[in-house]
Amino acid sequence: MLAMQRMSALKIFAMSFREAVLALLPYMFLRSLWIVFYIINQHIGILDIDTADTLSKMFDLSFPPLLTMSLASHLALGFSYERVHATILTVLLFFKFSGFVQLGETGLELTDKFVLPQAIAIPIFVCVMYVLLNKYLRITIDPKGILNRSLTRNVDATLPYIIIYVVAVFLVPKLHLVSFTPFVEWVASLPMQLQAFSYTIFIHLFWITGIHGAAAYYTFFDTQFVSDLYVSNIPFSNFFDLFVVYGGAGSTWSLILALLLFSKGSHSRAVAKISIPFAVLNINEILLFGLPVIYNPALAIPFVLVPLVNHVLAYTFLSFIPVEIISEPISWVTPIFMNAWLITGGDVIAVFLQIALITLGVAIYRPFIKYFEDKSNEGVRDALIRKLRLNSNVLSSSDVLLNEAQLNFDKKLDKVNAHMKQLIEGELVLFYQPQYNLKTGQLIGMEALLRLKKGDRFYGPSFLDDFNDAGLSLPIDRWVLDQLSFDLQDWQDRGMLTHKVSMNMTVDALLDRDYINLFITHLKGLPVVVELTESSYIQNQSKAQNVINRLRKEGFNVAIDDFGSGYSSLSMLANLNADFVKLDRQFLENTSSESGQVLYRHISQALEEMHYTVIAEGVENDTEISLVSECNIDIAQGYYYHQALSKSDIEKLFLSRTLVH
Repeated sequence: MLAMQRMSALKIFAMSFREAVLALLPYMFLRSLWIVFYIINQHIGILDIDTADTLSKMFDLSFPPLLTMSLASHLALGFSYERVHATILTVLLFFKFSGFVQLGETGLELTDKFVLPQAIAIPIFVCVMYVLLNKYLRITIDPKGILNRSLTRNVDATLPYIIIYVVAVFLVPKLHLVSFTPFVEWVASLPMQLQAFSYTIFIHLFWITGIHGAAAYYTFFDTQFVSDLYVSNIPFSNFFDLFVVYGGAGSTWSLILALLLFSKGSHSRAVAKISIPFAVLNINEILLFGLPVIYNPALAIPFVLVPLVNHVLAYTFLSFIPVEIISEPISWVTPIFMNAWLITGGDVIAVFLQIALITLGVAIYRPFIKYFEDKSNEGVRDALIRKLRLNSNVLSSSDVLLNEAQLNFDKKLDKVNAHMKQLIEGELVLFYQPQYNLKTGQLIGMEALLRLKKGDRFYGPSFLDDFNDAGLSLPIDRWVLDQLSFDLQDWQDRGMLTHKVSMNMTVDALLDRDYINLFITHLKGLPVVVELTESSYIQNQSKAQNVINRLRKEGFNVAIDDFGSGYSSLSMLANLNADFVKLDRQFLENTSSESGQVLYRHISQALEEMHYTVIAEGVENDTEISLVSECNIDIAQGYYYHQALSKSDIEKLFLSRTLVH
């Protein structure tokens, strides 16, 4: 149990870090655009140099506080404690202890001192302290539940944060007793070649944690060697830029080309394409944060390995076949091939060496990209984002409901919070239940069903009713849409999407314009059947019918799910513009009596005469399948054929092409 709890905590940390990094992607994009503008400005003078330098410094200085705020907010979200309080406390501690803000001669000043380690460490410290205090020291001002819940939770959050602040004030001075000076001095005493290798290793290790690698190395280590001649007559700084990190850290061009050539993921390919114009100028933050490479174990190995291989091979090659530097040093933003050509005075050997290293890097990245996508649904990132999006939407929606209906929602919120804990500790997955043509015995479709995975076991979505009652079903619908879109696209890319796939849509999703637009964007052109419960239709007939008409116009089929379990209004079927009607299992459960059989036959006959395709749900035994067949029903699903199957198991069923007789 303890091991499982640790794994859950590590999973939440990973989720939070990745989402925090992704939240900074717009900033990184703007920063990259600014760098391009800054370079152009040096030649055409749109802004004066002092103004441009000031704006560049503002971009650089804004990153540490943005990072620490983003981490604080997402860690709080992942561990379900107050995001506003966590962010405020983290920023306060960051300003106090990082050295980012200092008192100068003219007042408070922002310093150029390297503070990214503190930007990462402080929100982690706040999070860990809160989790410990919440576990061992839970104090509330309102144990009887009399006060307003919003007031109680905000006041209750005060004591833990006072304690955290006091502990930080006590601990930070003690940290100065820990010194890395002996290690730094030892690295500086190494031969130049070993220092150069340590440089390559350390800057990439820094990068995969979100810290600017070169800035970190220059802060902690002696870098006098970088201007010395390294191999042939090439200084190490030129060697590193020309033959180790072309396009940026991690040998960006190899990664971009590997994604474009071998990635099947639309997200990965899109990020690679967006990164190309920046990689031309050796700016790679878009790729590192957008893919992401940052905090991504699947790509961390090649991100460090490819530059090391480049380093070794280029050093060995140039030791035997020297290349001379005959021009003045050039800017680090000079594009690949051009930089080698210019600095060597047109030596084609240097250019061919770059081409060979890029090609080898592509080959090294290839299996890791495959692992990244095969094992993690677009590199674990998408699944984690979907889960965090679910958590975020639910919590933000619950805040709104608390303000609107505080008293009625308290009990529901407790249930929702309990379910949220289960969702965080587990993992949402989609299963698929096959549907068979009763006349031919062929597999003709399947229904997507939500499951919760905890450990090696799968559970039905017991939380759905409480989420629906609390008005929080839309985040679940969004998650299902994301995952189904990914699965269907994957099957289509592999030539396996030959059957209709149905998915349930709640009334909240049906009536949400943004969701419907997103649904059409993601799934248009795919063989999707939208399943609506009869209650969701009857309660909102006018609006629902408009949406149904739009979905059918866009090429989707529509089914009425669980017909007979709710209002059982036959009159609505006369006006409903749907394709399928699914008879609820409760009708079959009543067919043990003669009257139950008569009812089943007449309902199925009426639906057939109204030109609906009828699907019998919950068929479990030979007696039931015989009755369903006698009623001339077209399609059936249930345990008689299969329980809901995982994605991998349903794929095996596709490949077997088994007929059911």
